[in-house]
Amino acid sequence: MKIVRIGLATALLAASGAAGAQSATDARCLLLSNAFANGAKDENAKKAAEVAGYFYLGRISEHATAAQLKPVLERESKSITDANAGAQMTSCVKAIQDKVQLVQSLGPSSPPAATPPTKPPPNPQGR
Repeated sequence: MKIVRIGLATALLAASGAAGAQSATDARCLLLSNAFANGAKDENAKKAAEVAGYFYLGRISEHATAAQLKPVLERESKSITDANAGAQMTSCVKAIQDKVQLVQSLGPSSPPAATPPTKPPPNPQGR
């Protein structure tokens, strides 16, 4: 039974190439945000990295297992160097900013103005 599940999971992962690429990017950004949250000297940078970490943590599928995540995290950690970590973290943060802008673009450009009632509410009986 276990072999059947592994076969099905492998087939699903192979069939979803775009999803696999996205999870690799998410895994890299999760690693980077964790490193920056723990290693940044500036408090604002630490907080921004922590928020990014929560964002990318939330992008991991609820069905993901440790056996699936571990090789992805190990592979992505090899692509991060001191020379490219800053640029890659900037790219991760930009992806979050793009999502925020997308959501904000869906709402009204300014909050609707409160309109005063046209007539006063009726007085309750007996008053």
